[in-house]
Amino acid sequence: MILLWWLFTIDPKSSLYRFNPIDTFNALLDQIENPRLYEGVAETLKRLFGGLLIAAAIGIPIGLLSGYFVKAYEITYIPFQFMRMISPLSWTPVAIILLGIGSGPVYFLIAIAAVWPIIINTAAAVNAADKQWIEVARCFGAGDKEVLRHILLRASLPSILTGIQLALGVGWIVIVPAEMLGVASGLGYMILDFRDINDYSSVMAVILIIGLLGLITDIPLRWAIKKVSWNEK
Repeated sequence: MILLWWLFTIDPKSSLYRFNPIDTFNALLDQIENPRLYEGVAETLKRLFGGLLIAAAIGIPIGLLSGYFVKAYEITYIPFQFMRMISPLSWTPVAIILLGIGSGPVYFLIAIAAVWPIIINTAAAVNAADKQWIEVARCFGAGDKEVLRHILLRASLPSILTGIQLALGVGWIVIVPAEMLGVASGLGYMILDFRDINDYSSVMAVILIIGLLGLITDIPLRWAIKKVSWNEK
């Protein structure tokens, strides 16, 4: 990848030359020594995980209910499919009107983008759960609440975590442009700031940092999915 990157940016006459890896890695070293980077990383991670927490708190219960109750699934299917096809960033004016300028709209945009993978994966897992487990629970007097809590939630956990993993990827996609809209901190804001002063090497350095953070934040979820998987030996 680095070789391809270097080949595409090797020509000094090309507009891509200002994104070349040598200048980028030098800028990366400068940023590592800059306290502003760590403040930006902290702000971005706080907004990202805050939005994901909101999405999970909304998406998991809705996914369980819509997957378990046939009528709920039929009622919500078309509205959910309609809503999830709307670009999360198109909600920006609504988010700003409701929550004002600052971190609030960023949380809103991440949550509205991340909630759909969680709902869909959770509902699909509930639908796919072995119906014999539910019948056995019914024989022991379990109601809908007990079935959802003690059987379907546990059975759906690998898919729920997979939905959160997908939501994490969506969150990283949304948070960078979201932080370019009305906030003065975070990695997205830093990219915009460096672009405005034509420091393209630093722009690429921040992009590399975002990719690295995305990889690091994905590792615990991959481990958790493997740990709770029914196929784990």
